[in-house]
Amino acid sequence: MARPRADDYEEKRQLIRDRAAELFAARGFAETSIADIARACRCTKSLIYHYFDAKQSILYDLLSAHMDGLLHAVQEALCRPGTAREIFREVVRAHMRIYATARAKHVLLLNELDNLPPRSRADIVAKERQLVAAVLDLIARIAPTLERRARLRMPVAMAFYGLINWTYTWYRPDGPVSPRDFADLAADLVLDGLPAALSRNPA
Repeated sequence: MARPRADDYEEKRQLIRDRAAELFAARGFAETSIADIARACRCTKSLIYHYFDAKQSILYDLLSAHMDGLLHAVQEALCRPGTAREIFREVVRAHMRIYATARAKHVLLLNELDNLPPRSRADIVAKERQLVAAVLDLIARIAPTLERRARLRMPVAMAFYGLINWTYTWYRPDGPVSPRDFADLAADLVLDGLPAALSRNPA
């Protein structure tokens, strides 16, 4: 007979995820041990192994959940009524809402993917491609000529993600620009360029 799960199983599992994400992002995956995670959680190593069979399993779980959250948020935005330009703005806002509250997980997605086994890494990469494809299809609705210029599709998508993905290196949600305000600024830069972006965001 299988051992029943404790009532606080998911709560403890989430604590391990959160502490591990912070440590992986601050020290690097390779430099963080299960013992380090156990100390951060104020528990034993054996308890960590009760929830995750290996350090790589924790990393995969973190990245998979982060990507699922992004995909869900973007799909919700895509289902909203409005023009393609309005929906694009909502898509950028959806990204920044998550980026603003999940900095450590985003750092791991950008920097630690190669530490996963090939099959797990391929699963995360497939989710990344699904996300990029959804955004790229939306951009093509805004600029239909992109469909006839296949060699520019990926550069355009990567230019957009380059604008928002590296915000973790400098952006602070409690600073003078809110996540929504920055999302709107980024959307304006993509849609209409710098002069229009500045005119819509006066000092």
